[in-house]
Amino acid sequence: MAITTTGYGSGLPISDLVSQLVSAEGSPTLSRLDQKEASLQAELSAISILKGALSSFQASFAKLQDAGNFTSRAPSSSDSAIATMTAEESASLGSYSLEVSQLATAHKLVAQQGYTAGDTGNLSFTNAAGDSFSIDIDTDNATLEGVRDAINEAADNVGVTATILNLASGPRLVLTANDTGEENRITSISSTSTSGDLSGFDYSYVSNADPLQDGDTANYDQVRAAADAAFTLEGQALTSASNVVDSVIPGVTLTLKDTTETDKPVALTVGTNTASIKSVIEGFVKSYNSLQSLISEQTRYNAETGQAGTLQGDALTRTVQSQLRGMISGSYSAGGSITSLLDLGMTTNSDGTLKLDSDKLKTALADNFTDVTAFFSSENGLANRLNTNLQGYLQSDGTFDSRTESINTRMAKIDDDRESLDIRLSALEARLLSQFNAMDAMVAQLSSTGDFLTQQLENISQISNYSKK
Repeated sequence: MAITTTGYGSGLPISDLVSQLVSAEGSPTLSRLDQKEASLQAELSAISILKGALSSFQASFAKLQDAGNFTSRAPSSSDSAIATMTAEESASLGSYSLEVSQLATAHKLVAQQGYTAGDTGNLSFTNAAGDSFSIDIDTDNATLEGVRDAINEAADNVGVTATILNLASGPRLVLTANDTGEENRITSISSTSTSGDLSGFDYSYVSNADPLQDGDTANYDQVRAAADAAFTLEGQALTSASNVVDSVIPGVTLTLKDTTETDKPVALTVGTNTASIKSVIEGFVKSYNSLQSLISEQTRYNAETGQAGTLQGDALTRTVQSQLRGMISGSYSAGGSITSLLDLGMTTNSDGTLKLDSDKLKTALADNFTDVTAFFSSENGLANRLNTNLQGYLQSDGTFDSRTESINTRMAKIDDDRESLDIRLSALEARLLSQFNAMDAMVAQLSSTGDFLTQQLENISQISNYSKK
């Protein structure tokens, strides 16, 4: 836009002069707009950070709003080498005495004869529950490996796994019930040869009526009998086909691992998982203190440096801080013995942060768990009231969204002011260039006239001198 030339009449750098005058005219306004924009950018950033901190604080007590989160169970066993347990939230609180006299075992047989490759036939298996399945061995799989694979791959296999054990006397077929308990015991195996030589395909077996008696036969060695777990709970004799028992105590699953010594029962307890809730409360305190530290940092004034925090004196920030401090230090009656955070071992420091006595909180949870639950999660409890208060600030179209929108609107106005300033300075530049160029032209004209007059006077002087001669 600027004309980059030197005044031909006046000899002045008109372009530079105009540029400096325009810059001097716009500099104060531009500086003011830059400062205002930087201030708004800092404010927008601080508001965003504060909103994020409030959201984190809100999330920290979300689990404290729902009483259902206070019902988690903490099962324990006095001897985890004997038995362990898990408990659902529906499990009743209580303690139990357990004695284990026998663990559930899975039936296992080892064949006492090898296998003559090429022998074909049929094997039929039946378990104590009366379930059965059969396999055929033909010329395509007439090997011990083929017998093993046919058993394991049978679609109707009722729970028998076959493996091979290589002994000095040759490979042997091993049969194991997949599941423990008497009802999964292999009661009979019918072996039929189709190759005409039963001696190479005799895997017949009939177990004893008593599963705990020696199950050895001419064809098999019973290396482990099928047995149900036998145990007493609260003095009541019980059995289970599995070592994992989930039907005796509602909501509780026991896992039996070993037998107990005489008169040395294992103590099982279903308690409240206070450790989990204690951790949530500690997280709530930590998040609240982080929020208060952030607000203090953003609103403080440093008298030595004269610098103020971005939100120093900000009405919204003061309101949020004041309301939260009031709610944190308030009383909430839910009909129990816990009415304030002080009862949970929390006191307020001079800077507004909370100090937690972990031992006092642990005691309150152990002695007054129901009251602690009500204090936080009842309809008018602390957690729900805090959440209601913060929702007004954090929800869509809430206070913080409105504040952000207002800042963005003011920043957009700065862009408009910059455009207006550019237009005004362009007009000023054009006017100054016009005026300076006009002046320069006039100076050039006057200079030309002066040169002409000087020339004429010199001519007159020369004529006069000639006449005198």
